[in-house]
Amino acid sequence: MKPIVVGFAGSIASGKSTLSIEVASSLEWQRVSFGDYVRTVAQSQGLGDSREALQAVGASLINQGMEQFCKAVLAQVNWQPGQPLVVDGIRHAEIIPVLRQIVTPLDFRLVFVGVNESIREARLVERGLSDRQQWQLLEAHSTEAQVQTALPAMADLTVDGTRKIEDLVLEIVGWIKQ
Repeated sequence: MKPIVVGFAGSIASGKSTLSIEVASSLEWQRVSFGDYVRTVAQSQGLGDSREALQAVGASLINQGMEQFCKAVLAQVNWQPGQPLVVDGIRHAEIIPVLRQIVTPLDFRLVFVGVNESIREARLVERGLSDRQQWQLLEAHSTEAQVQTALPAMADLTVDGTRKIEDLVLEIVGWIKQ
């Protein structure tokens, strides 16, 4: 199998992180996460890990430069050119061409994890986000705005995040191996 870099995108509570972890494990590839990097930066700045704080830090990192942000995320696992990789938490369309440039000559493919609203709402409540108005505010933030608009159209593969994780991993790994 030719090494590639696979990115995962999806709304809050779509299951993208769980799925990206399982795909990376199945392929025995390293995995990095934009969200993990943003959490690390927020904690180093003493800002905590509330969704609002993370969104503010994420927006700040984007404003400081997308290439710098992407390279810092990849550096979490000391990624080297030519190594396959799973990248979780892509939230901006503008990140995709930057990642493609950085990982060249490897191909970059994007998986979008969709989920119906009732399942997603149940997952959000499980996470302690029971206020619908709060969800709407979180999703209106610049770090979430393109997740339901631009990113699904840019995806190389779209999967249903309500399906069994084992089935999704098989589908995605099979697609990667093609």
